[in-house]
Amino acid sequence: MNTIKSITKKTLSISTMALLLLSNTASAQTTGVMGLFQSSNSGLPSTISKLEIMAKTQGCALRREGKILGAQGNYDLKDVNGFFFLECESALLQKEGSEALITSLEQTTENLMLVEGPVSQFGEFSLSKSGVNKSYIIKLSDYNNSSPQHRERDVKALGKIAQTRAHHYKTEAFVRITNAHGMARPDEAVVIYYDTPKDGPLFRKNNEDLMEKIGQFNQDHLTQFSYIAALSNR
Repeated sequence: MNTIKSITKKTLSISTMALLLLSNTASAQTTGVMGLFQSSNSGLPSTISKLEIMAKTQGCALRREGKILGAQGNYDLKDVNGFFFLECESALLQKEGSEALITSLEQTTENLMLVEGPVSQFGEFSLSKSGVNKSYIIKLSDYNNSSPQHRERDVKALGKIAQTRAHHYKTEAFVRITNAHGMARPDEAVVIYYDTPKDGPLFRKNNEDLMEKIGQFNQDHLTQFSYIAALSNR
């Protein structure tokens, strides 16, 4: 099976840090639905426009949509070049009304993959704010659960280090995945961003020691993971 176009390991390894600095204050949980798909450039605007209209009828708001730049990891992801993120009042994929929405997407796109679950937003209703001009990384991951306590200690230790570094990314949302369509269900999806595309390379360049520690965290605590780089149009 084809995989998404790969981008450099150094570019995406930092997305693991999305796990490490989750804010202590998160807004009330709604449901997040993330979609990945392949579409022609000419067909993409109409697909997103129709998605937004149909999503509203299901109590969902289209928060992010845009272009996939590349991905890295060991999830069996199909070729995709577009993504969207819905925030919904309740779970969407198990609703009867969601069948029409999914069918509509599958008629205008290829390789559709959807995941959903309770979403925690970090900052003040961060998903409702504009994501234009930010550099996004979406991380999908499964834990091995061999030692959740050890994992939590590592998360806190790495977080303390990262908080002292310049050009830092920010965590926008965390989804505990409960349902999926078109792919095996991951445990979680984390959405992080840099304020500008320049911040990511600067952060990684100046923190090679931290990158090594993140790689060790992956080996110790994850069974599979994929990092997806993206730019949002809204």
